[in-house]
Amino acid sequence: MRIRIIFAGLLALGAAGGLRAQEAIAPTAPLITVPGLTPSPGANAVSLEAAQRAQELGFPSAAAALYREMLVQAGADHTTLTLALATALLDEGLAAEANDSLNTILIGRGAAWQLRSGLAAALSGRLDAAKAALAAIKPADLAPEDKSWYQYLQGLTAEAAGDMDKAKVFFAQAEALATSAQARARFLLKREQALLRSGPVSEADAERTRKNLDQLQGRQVSYGLARTYAAMLDTLGKRNEAVSVLRRLLLTLPPEERAEIDRTRLFLGLIAGAGEGPGRSALEELLDNGNDRDLQRVALQLLARASLRDPARAAFRRQLDRLIALPAPHAVLEDLLLYRAQLALGDKNYDQAEGDARALLQTFPGSPLKPQAYGVLTGSAWEQRRYRTAADNAAKARAELPAGPEHAQLGVLVAEAWFRARDYRSAADAYAAVLREPPAGVPTGDLMFQRVVAEIDGGTPATAATVLDELARDPRFDVVNRWKAEWNLARALQVDGRTAEAFERVSRLLAGGADAALPAELRARMAWLQAQLAAKAGHPDQTLKLVDALAASLDGVPTQLKTEIASSGALLRAEANFSLKRDADALANVAQLRKDFPRSDAAMYSYFDEAEHYARQDKAVEAQQLLTKLADDFPDNAYAPFALFQAALQAERRGQDTNLKEANKLIEGLITKYPTSELVFSARLKQGDLLRKLNQFPQAQRVYEELVNKYSQRPDVVLAQLALAECHNAQSASEPLHLENAQVLFEHVRDRVDAPLEARVEAGFNLGYLLARRGATAKAETVWWRDVVGEFLLKDDVAARLGDRGRYWMARTLLELGTLYEQQEKLEQAKEAWLLILRTKLPGEALAKARLARFNLPEAKP
Repeated sequence: MRIRIIFAGLLALGAAGGLRAQEAIAPTAPLITVPGLTPSPGANAVSLEAAQRAQELGFPSAAAALYREMLVQAGADHTTLTLALATALLDEGLAAEANDSLNTILIGRGAAWQLRSGLAAALSGRLDAAKAALAAIKPADLAPEDKSWYQYLQGLTAEAAGDMDKAKVFFAQAEALATSAQARARFLLKREQALLRSGPVSEADAERTRKNLDQLQGRQVSYGLARTYAAMLDTLGKRNEAVSVLRRLLLTLPPEERAEIDRTRLFLGLIAGAGEGPGRSALEELLDNGNDRDLQRVALQLLARASLRDPARAAFRRQLDRLIALPAPHAVLEDLLLYRAQLALGDKNYDQAEGDARALLQTFPGSPLKPQAYGVLTGSAWEQRRYRTAADNAAKARAELPAGPEHAQLGVLVAEAWFRARDYRSAADAYAAVLREPPAGVPTGDLMFQRVVAEIDGGTPATAATVLDELARDPRFDVVNRWKAEWNLARALQVDGRTAEAFERVSRLLAGGADAALPAELRARMAWLQAQLAAKAGHPDQTLKLVDALAASLDGVPTQLKTEIASSGALLRAEANFSLKRDADALANVAQLRKDFPRSDAAMYSYFDEAEHYARQDKAVEAQQLLTKLADDFPDNAYAPFALFQAALQAERRGQDTNLKEANKLIEGLITKYPTSELVFSARLKQGDLLRKLNQFPQAQRVYEELVNKYSQRPDVVLAQLALAECHNAQSASEPLHLENAQVLFEHVRDRVDAPLEARVEAGFNLGYLLARRGATAKAETVWWRDVVGEFLLKDDVAARLGDRGRYWMARTLLELGTLYEQQEKLEQAKEAWLLILRTKLPGEALAKARLARFNLPEAKP
């Protein structure tokens, strides 16, 4: 199986093709959405948290934009997001748009829908519809954050009916039931806005109020009457006169009437507008010098809403900077910090956003704004793809929240952030926690699938199998996600060398029958995988039966996939016949495959299978010719450079100098014709080996030096460094400088913790051998015993990871170490070195026994 093994080795070095290309009809089921593609549940959770935070801080238009973005995504929870969008639109005063959004919900019009529908009706002047919605609501069915809105709706209906006293009571109850200071400020604002909508007003009403105001001028009762008169003028369309009334009132109010000053400034801001002029100035003064923190938060919200774009945004930012920098802490400093953090996050000024969020957390450790501050930190980290930090901050935000929708949604964010951070163990645990509190709008089957994938990607397919079997008993695990999970697990088991187990699982799944809900494409892929696993598990007879049955699984499958499965099935049939020694049938199969599907991946791969067949029969010439034919006939195919590489290996295999030169020529042709191929590194490395075999060491040295310099960032550049060290070592007899270079490089490779274990063991052996040649036997002993045997053989966990090549070099190390001890007359230590080969079952057992036999040890006897 020489060609296939080498080919797989190339894949391990990062080259495309081979096993991946052969199995291209069945790519691994999507594990998680890549940033920039269709948003995943975690990305949606970030957007949802950002929208909720924007709405709480008084940015309803920004919240509405985020909700609309999420609504157009595939698989969006239409009902939940539409209700959230309607809330933001109502908060912005866009009742008609809110009503239009609500009307897109046709099923599930529960208490939350009736509440928002009633609010939209009340704000649009449709009193009967508002009352009907109220009557349909059972308060017990409302979420805690909706109960204040329910009181507000009752206040609106009372106001519309002309009962202002009753309306004021309901508005006060709405404030009292608010779940946060920001929500309380929002309802306080709505109360003041409702007072401005004082119902029908006539010129006569306004004139009577003016006369009463003139008579009561200077008395405390006149303060509220002046604001009422201003509201009437505003209703009559006389905004400038209303503004003048309020500005005169502010000039005459005594300084000690701080509460009246605060309310008047708020009224002035509401009537004149927060965008610019006297209205904005009044709100800025209220925020700067106000006495009522709730009213200051209202001013902050109004200024924020009016500051979405420059120059207002820049002015608002400057005001925040000034207030936060005051020597004495501002009364609502924690709110100011959060607003500035939110602005900075929107501007992608991540340092500022994170600095303000951390300042809030450090200065106000008991603040109710901690979840929002952690939300800013989470959003900042997520946008910068610092997913580990995002997971940590989202978990902290979640810990500050009670059980509920936002708490559950943040659980998904935590899990996906860990997954994106490639901390699959933490991701698997987080997904398990999410499944105990699944959020609305995210299919539970998707979360179950992600948990299995996290276990798989964490390198624990056995655990993944146990988890998958447990989840399979849960009715929430839908058939599509179940089969996708089985697909991923089967592929992971195959990579883990447990092909038989993978085959058994897939066969058991298929034997259970396919659910009608299962897409034909997934069913066909799984049937193909079963056939492929049968082949890998060494069951060629069963492979042939499964390939014959593949045609029945292709009904309803897209044409392209049907072609890929058919061509790949034909390849599996040929491979099975090769395994059964039915060479004539196999060769007929590949010929028919190339005729029926001439440019398919399966047809290309059939050349490698046939070449491997010739190589097993020691027909290297035929194998080389076939591989060269593939490259000549299909020069633009992705397999062409692989074919040239394999052809070079077949030429090398023949061993004569002429063959080695021919192999070098093929390698040079590959590099020249396909300079961007991922095989170039491996090809150059092989070229250096060929030149060494031709005793052309200076030329080989230049090849290796080019690789070391050009590919310094590749993890496997260590192989070129090791080869270069060996090249210097081979030339050291004639030039001492080569010896120094070889020693430095061997030490470098031995000490690289990111290098393959086999390379480090080989470098350690060569380093010790070099030192022994130079007469530094004490140093050679230290390198061999401490740095090679001690590090890579006596540590059980490391020794278990040594491959065949590493074990070969370990055996050579112990043989030479024993010889060194024998030369130093340390016979007991020499015996122990050779006995260690036997105890650890390393290669070289016969040599070790031959040396031990000289001491008549029982272990040395057959």
